[in-house]
Amino acid sequence: MQSIKLRIKDRINIYESRKHLTNLHKGSKGYITVASKDTDYIQWHYKNKDLVERTEDIVNDINAYVSQNTFYKPQRRIENIKELRAIYIDIDCYNSKYTKEAVQYFLENDFYGSKIPRPNYLIDSGRGLYYVILIKPVPSMALPLWYAVQRYLFNNLKKFGADANALDPTRVLRIVGTRNSKSGTCVEVLDAYDYEYSLKEIQEEYLPEINRDKKSKGRPKKMVSLFTEYSLYHARIIDLVKICELRDYNVEGHREVILFLYRYFSACFTEDSDEALSRALELNAKFKNPLPENEVIQDTKSATRAYENRLYKYTNKKLIEILDITLDEQPYLITIISGKEKYRRSADEQKTKKKAKRRNENGLTKREQDRLDNINSVKGLYKKGYKQVQIVKELGLTKGRVSQILKEIKNKKV
Repeated sequence: MQSIKLRIKDRINIYESRKHLTNLHKGSKGYITVASKDTDYIQWHYKNKDLVERTEDIVNDINAYVSQNTFYKPQRRIENIKELRAIYIDIDCYNSKYTKEAVQYFLENDFYGSKIPRPNYLIDSGRGLYYVILIKPVPSMALPLWYAVQRYLFNNLKKFGADANALDPTRVLRIVGTRNSKSGTCVEVLDAYDYEYSLKEIQEEYLPEINRDKKSKGRPKKMVSLFTEYSLYHARIIDLVKICELRDYNVEGHREVILFLYRYFSACFTEDSDEALSRALELNAKFKNPLPENEVIQDTKSATRAYENRLYKYTNKKLIEILDITLDEQPYLITIISGKEKYRRSADEQKTKKKAKRRNENGLTKREQDRLDNINSVKGLYKKGYKQVQIVKELGLTKGRVSQILKEIKNKKV
């Protein structure tokens, strides 16, 4: 009898896991990371269909995790983010004076709607809570805004034990229906809310200052400044990886400085120095001739001190110089560009704007619109039974032009 009850309980847990994964990654296009930390940390990558269909095989009963966002490649890295699908805070209430029950009470009565949105999931993770908002998927370009919202939520929840080291977009959280070996309890949903948020909606409701007019007077608010910094650090990270890709990861002579900068900008962006080191080691492993790990750790150690004290403000000119970035490479970069490349982009943008101005609301130039108007006018009169001579006289077009349009109408080409 006992074994039958256990088997029923296991089936219920698998059902809860599958339901959680289905809701979390509904319609996902990218790779989803599933991880296990039973003895060693191991991770796998799946597309949505395989993940849901094979939940029972994939999900380990103990200490199983899933990424909340998806990736272009089967690699859990910031620069590989494909879709941002969730905002989340890991609340380690055991590090605060509050119990899980107390945190839930205060959130429901004092926070939801006024200070923070009600989450789609409030999950008992074992010893703590997960606060999770599911959002309409947005691309990685929205990462700076995503981070600003993430930081805003953290600031509101830190007194309850919010984990400052669990704010990165590549984070994996425990899967509902699995067990936490530390607490010996099942990960379960305490509260669910069926509403589809958008990232922009949350920003406009809780961080309206980010839309602040750039021309408005006065110093920008702290969150606006953070948003601007996040945007720059994110662009720097993407550019460093792009430089490695353009050079086919053959970066001999620049390995140390690339890894130092990558570790520094990653720490500034994620505000997690341990995560930044981990990412730097992963990038090093992709080099054609990687450095020994102990060298990476030692040679880039100063990046952590620099991050903690915000020592460096690298200009584009300085980065171009120390990385020997060529003019041929700059068109592929976001921010590490020279004045010459900036001017080229500005000129291209002006050309595009001029072309756009020459077109009307239908996307047509004056000549294209006149041609379409003539065709429609000839069509209208032809349907009314007008002869070619009458159409020429009525519209003031040449006999040859009307003849051509009528031929196209008869051949159903227009």
